[in-house]
Amino acid sequence: MNFCIFVYFVYFSLGFFDPAEVIDGIRQLYTVREGWLAPFPWCEEFHFHLDNIFTRLIMVSRKKTGGTATSNIVKMSAIFQPHEECRNPRTVLIEGKPGMGKTTYCNKIAYDWATKKTETVDYLPNVKVLLLLKCRDIDSDHDLWEAIHDQLLARDIHEKERENFVQFIRHSQSNVLLVLDGLDELPASKLPEFAEIIQGRWLPRCGLVVTARHEAGIQVRKYCDSLLEIEGFTERDAKDFIFKFFKEKEGNLDKKLIDKLTNDKSLKELIVNPLNTALLCLLFEDFQGVFPESRTHLYVEIVQCVLRRYRKKKGLAVNIEDMIEVYETELKHLGKIALDRLCQDNMYFTDKQLGNHTRDLPGFGFLSVQPGSSKRMPCTYYGFMQKSFQEFFAAYFLCCQLLSGEISPEVLAADTRYFHQLRQVLLFTCGMLATRSEETARVLIKSLTIHVNRQQKVALTDSIAIHVNRPKEAFIFALECIVQCKKEQSDFHVELARTFGSLLRLRSIDVSGGRVGYGPVAVLVEALKTNTTLRWLNLYCSIFDATGAAAFADALKTNATLTGLYLCSNRNLDVDGAVAFADALKTNATLTSLNLSANNLDAAAGSALSNALETNTALTWLCLSGNNLGASGAAALANALKVNTTLTGLDLSDNNLDAAFCSVLANALQINTTLTELYLSHNNLGAAGAAALANALQSNTTLTCLGLAYNNLNDAGAAALADALNINTSLSKLYLSENDFSQSVVIDLKKTHGDRIPFVEPMQG
Repeated sequence: MNFCIFVYFVYFSLGFFDPAEVIDGIRQLYTVREGWLAPFPWCEEFHFHLDNIFTRLIMVSRKKTGGTATSNIVKMSAIFQPHEECRNPRTVLIEGKPGMGKTTYCNKIAYDWATKKTETVDYLPNVKVLLLLKCRDIDSDHDLWEAIHDQLLARDIHEKERENFVQFIRHSQSNVLLVLDGLDELPASKLPEFAEIIQGRWLPRCGLVVTARHEAGIQVRKYCDSLLEIEGFTERDAKDFIFKFFKEKEGNLDKKLIDKLTNDKSLKELIVNPLNTALLCLLFEDFQGVFPESRTHLYVEIVQCVLRRYRKKKGLAVNIEDMIEVYETELKHLGKIALDRLCQDNMYFTDKQLGNHTRDLPGFGFLSVQPGSSKRMPCTYYGFMQKSFQEFFAAYFLCCQLLSGEISPEVLAADTRYFHQLRQVLLFTCGMLATRSEETARVLIKSLTIHVNRQQKVALTDSIAIHVNRPKEAFIFALECIVQCKKEQSDFHVELARTFGSLLRLRSIDVSGGRVGYGPVAVLVEALKTNTTLRWLNLYCSIFDATGAAAFADALKTNATLTGLYLCSNRNLDVDGAVAFADALKTNATLTSLNLSANNLDAAAGSALSNALETNTALTWLCLSGNNLGASGAAALANALKVNTTLTGLDLSDNNLDAAFCSVLANALQINTTLTELYLSHNNLGAAGAAALANALQSNTTLTCLGLAYNNLNDAGAAALADALNINTSLSKLYLSENDFSQSVVIDLKKTHGDRIPFVEPMQG
């Protein structure tokens, strides 16, 4: 009886409304509009059908607490799968860096739903209506329903039919999927309203997918059931994209571009997302493999290409070297609008703001007309096709202001917005200045260096919990700015790097976490050659190869202030890099601590470093854990201990060492009189290795700490070490956990040497 009443109520409230016709209209719209990928509207022939060009992206889940990414890979067809934090997800937030394919992903699921692809039916079985809304197209005066009407419904739909469709959505929420693409592009005034939709205050039973850049996503993460991140656009994905792009073109362009990417590591950095890869394909076709030096130059070339196409359509001359100079007045005006809109966190503006440039600027191809806005306002609405181009033109405007003296480099560097939400604008600005006025670029880099130095003072005076990353972020940003100043056949960026180094006043810097790539590392290397203040530097998980390592090592030959250097977890740092560092250590007299753990160092690397230790008189701590030195490489280092008189700490953990190595090491320990700490955990020394070390401990009087955890020492090895401790009086800490000891041996060790063996456990089971 209740069900019949419910059906009657719905039937009556909808006024006998059948939504099928409206839904079919939305399907048809998606089939035509979302089925095609056209990332660059200025290039008419540059568009592809999704089925031909789409590359499936890798997504990983994130934990709601802190938003930390996990190792759990989520297929695009499983975004609503249950997980430990939510058994029945309703709201899914997909984050990703600019250009990673968030919009293309939304287009894909809308297109697949519209065309009733089997895979979409499988993972969205109950979705009768999919509503894809582009946040950038939502007017600041529109609510959700007006946005749906503006973007999805037929222009000639009757008001009553529209109202009935709204009621249908309200009453059928469990069969509706709302997709909000680009939350970061939503007008700031609309964020509270749409945050309530995400929270479930509106349409609480409706499925919801939201895409956003990280800075916008962090504001709504707590309201979402599932957090995902588009993380994987791998080198293989990029190659697949390139092959699809060029598959119908002549000249083997695909293979030629792949070869360039394979041999040019700096170029490879640009294929981190589908957008940049598409840019490279376009440039490769237009300029036949002549690639720009930096991201700034990349966009300069794109803009030049756009303007040439514009002039060609107008029947004007295109053989002009600098098209940007020809249209300086128009582009400066566009840049002023771009900067103003960025400061307002908006990509869109009316034709009134174009002033007397309404004839040229829309025709260039950098702007797109926004559909639907004219229904609310008696003017045309324009938007930048990509936020990165908006940032580029804003930078162009700033560059013009700097060159004309309307703003000074000192004032620009003091504006903190350019180190946060407008950081890409400043990066582009530096790149443009380098080509137009080296003197102005030089002053700007000096001003940025002053800002970096100031951040350390601010971090020390403010709350450390909040501002601990200030010097780190400012330091990395300054390096990136100098990278943008790189010019073809010029060492100007090297000059700027050395200027930066000479003015830098930081004493320590931690830029760990993979934030520093090849370009910034090269800048840092040059800066170290002139710096006189930096004492400690951590580049954990940064990106550089043997060439970068060689340059880094070369800088150590002249640098006389750095005492601590951490270059961990870089699989591209191999034997060639180790040889370069070993060569530098022969002459460097200030570096006291070097950490090369978790790299790709082998026996030859160990041999090279051992030669350096025989002559080096400064190094006191060397960490080589997590490499692949093997017994021979480690044995070479052990032999160096016989003559080295400064090293006090050595870590060779996790290096595939065995008992044979221990025999060599034991002999060295009987001679060496300076080493106090030695770590050998996570190897396979066994009882024989323990016996050899025990023999050395009976005569060694300097070692105070020895780590032997996870080495399969067993009871025989424990007995040998226990006997040695009865004689040795200098060793104060011996770590023996996870070594397959029996319960009785553990009891004896704790009873007789418990104060010197803090961690020891019996074997399990």
